[in-house]
Amino acid sequence: MYRKPNIVTTIKVRRLEWSGLLVRMSDDRTIKKVFQGKPDARAKAGRPKLRWLDCTKNGMKSVGVKRWRKEAEGIFVWAVIQKEALVEL
Repeated sequence: MYRKPNIVTTIKVRRLEWSGLLVRMSDDRTIKKVFQGKPDARAKAGRPKLRWLDCTKNGMKSVGVKRWRKEAEGIFVWAVIQKEALVEL
């Protein structure tokens, strides 16, 4: 109506921004350790819940970005991808 993105689009683009920051963080940061780590606890029965990383991967597919971790290392390339995502979504 007012040519502004809706809240869902805004969340998806912000998720892209945050994933780019996580990729470029140093490996000793706690947030990056949590992001890269895999829990070794026993899984509950039933369908597994979507994790943040799963949602990020789905968002990358919808935008058409392959090898997103490699692309996120370049800050200028990642900024272009974010702008394209905002237009596409």
